Amino acid sequence: MELEELKRNWNEFGRRDPLWAILTNPTKKGNKWEPDEFFKTGEEEIESVINYINSLGIAYSRKKALDFGCGVGRLTQALFHYFDEACGIDIAPSMIELARKYNRYGDKCQYYVNESDDLRLFKDNSFNFIYSKIVLQHIRPEYSKNYIKEFLRILTPGGLMVFQIPSEPVPIEYLTTLGDSAYNAQITLLEPLPLLKAGGEATIKVSVKNISDVTWPSLSESQGKYMINLGNHWLNKAGKIIMNDDGRKPLPKSIKPLEEAEISLDITIPGEPGNCLLELDMVHEGVTWFKEKGSQTTRVSVQVEKAFQLKDIGQSILNLYRMVAGINVPKNSSNFFVPTMEMYGIQKDVVLELIDCGGGKLIDVQQDFSVGQGWLSYLYCVIKE
Repeated sequence: MELEELKRNWNEFGRRDPLWAILTNPTKKGNKWEPDEFFKTGEEEIESVINYINSLGIAYSRKKALDFGCGVGRLTQALFHYFDEACGIDIAPSMIELARKYNRYGDKCQYYVNESDDLRLFKDNSFNFIYSKIVLQHIRPEYSKNYIKEFLRILTPGGLMVFQIPSEPVPIEYLTTLGDSAYNAQITLLEPLPLLKAGGEATIKVSVKNISDVTWPSLSESQGKYMINLGNHWLNKAGKIIMNDDGRKPLPKSIKPLEEAEISLDITIPGEPGNCLLELDMVHEGVTWFKEKGSQTTRVSVQVEKAFQLKDIGQSILNLYRMVAGINVPKNSSNFFVPTMEMYGIQKDVVLELIDCGGGKLIDVQQDFSVGQGWLSYLYCVIKE
């Protein structure tokens, strides 16, 4: 989309659900992020980035940092812990308004709206450090290429920039060749099951731990093929399947060995009351269920109750009324405009050429898994010569 349309979309995200739009955890959609929890993720991310840079043995000045695509300042404020000044820049006025509202560091953290395809509001050699992640991927390549050039212009000699951008859609062979050792999971039910009524639906919270020696990528084709999902079956007391392939939920992020993630899974309850087993397993879509490769599933004994009685239906209607009556329409939001996030990438060799032509020197490049489904992505660490 063109810059004006990009601004309109992200401005609307800033009005409707700003924290989720920046950090799209599926469990936080609908303004469910708590600000303290949200900003804590920024502190953790920047700490990780600084440790990464330190591991490379790079010396650089810590006077002034820029957070490109700052949103509400999640990373900008975190950068201030390591730099004398931190600046955030974003295309959406609604995001910058919130960034200033959340700002805890006064003039030491400055925020700017930038609606142009360059960074002309900053002079040459203005920043010692520039950071951008999960931002350039939403900007058309003709614009993001220019922003990368501009990063190098406004970076001081000896300054450092770390940025992420996707390269290309994920090759099918990458998605289908994890190896048998990858299929080993530990699945734990986090809460007691709710009352389950025949033919109804429920949501359960599950912890999934990767106990293999391979990272599970949260990548897929656009149609969902080859994704790694949490799924479930229903079995009778004898262990025979009575409902196969019920719920599905993708990984919220790529899961490294010994890492775990919390997943909420929507399940459909069998239509007949009685005792049965809920079986939880991971599935590599189009390839295999983990159980078929020797992974242990989790089985939970379940008592399915009779279907809703009339009084239950009445209570459901009352709950629906309360939900509708409590709907909060954000100010200045259009009920008819639904904002979207588009995804773009720049081939790795093109990015490297941009760096070289702009006077930068590549220090390190690593595959990055923050982009989500469908793309290969890289994190570039560059110093200006």
